[in-house]
Amino acid sequence: PMAGVDSCHSPVISDSEIPGTWHSRNLPRLRNLPTGRCHETRVLLDKPQTSTLGPKREEVCTRTVFEDPRSRSARTSHASPSEPVDAFRKSKMSASKSVIAKKLMVFGGTGFVGSAIVQEAVRRGLLVTCVTRTGTPPSHIASQAWSGEVSWLPGDALRPETYRDSMRGADAVVTSVGRLPLPSLTHEEVVRDNGETNIVPGKTAKELGVERLVVVGASIPSFVPGMAWGVSAGKGVFTAGYSKGKRMAFDYARDEFVGSGGSGSTNKHGGVVLQPGGVSGTRHANGVAMPLWIAMSPLSRMLNAFPIDAVANLAPTPVENVARAAVDAATNEAYAGKFTVIDNLKLLREFDK
Repeated sequence: PMAGVDSCHSPVISDSEIPGTWHSRNLPRLRNLPTGRCHETRVLLDKPQTSTLGPKREEVCTRTVFEDPRSRSARTSHASPSEPVDAFRKSKMSASKSVIAKKLMVFGGTGFVGSAIVQEAVRRGLLVTCVTRTGTPPSHIASQAWSGEVSWLPGDALRPETYRDSMRGADAVVTSVGRLPLPSLTHEEVVRDNGETNIVPGKTAKELGVERLVVVGASIPSFVPGMAWGVSAGKGVFTAGYSKGKRMAFDYARDEFVGSGGSGSTNKHGGVVLQPGGVSGTRHANGVAMPLWIAMSPLSRMLNAFPIDAVANLAPTPVENVARAAVDAATNEAYAGKFTVIDNLKLLREFDK
């Protein structure tokens, strides 16, 4: 007797096409399922299987993962009869979150905003690879259950050879890399860490045929010194490295990754730049949690309610809004084949809970 069969991302498949532990005729035919290659099929048998086609079978829980065009290999794992059924059901619920499990590669995924994006992607059932210098999450992330669903890859955003192979087959690349203009940094370092560290992964993505690039930029008020502009005896007033780097990443996504794509174009490359202002939430620095939301949330509500958009646009944005927008931009076909800017007001008003 068959206690339960769960099939995800599967087409109508004939018995002869189904590899696995059991003879194909012991499996039910799969009908009325979504089109596309089969990603997962699970079979749970409550009782020993008796068949006239062969000897008595042992009770097992068999989980077969068929090869997906985006995965490097197929895997089959077998659980013992004593494995709790609840664990199986939990896996089933997790795997069914998305009709098609999209593959995302995230840069900056251990940072304040980046980690929220990774968490949201995992919550939606996406396959996430996070590129970090160490290949491991910091302790405040490692202690959270969702981090175990992420593939952590050691790599450097400025060195494509460290992540190129893993990027192949990705549906979208998300870059959330940035560095505040600290006094210890040179102008050139700030430009590089806010510009090139987002551009190089984008260039690699385009070379490999990845069709979606999401860049977390920034909305920088023109009156903020050090971030929008700087001044020195030799240069006078100049564009700050932070603003210059963010603008470089913006221009790349618009002019090169998407280019001439748009209405009526066959170009499928979609580029999305998010431009939050101040971001509210709990930031971690050197293992210490800093609840920025305590001060920023009341300010955000007050400014967001202001009837003049130019003032409301200064309101801090909850980090959860940015995360929802980034994952939506990476997966929603509405963003395909064109360049899109999601500004601070949209983040506040369209991506709230």
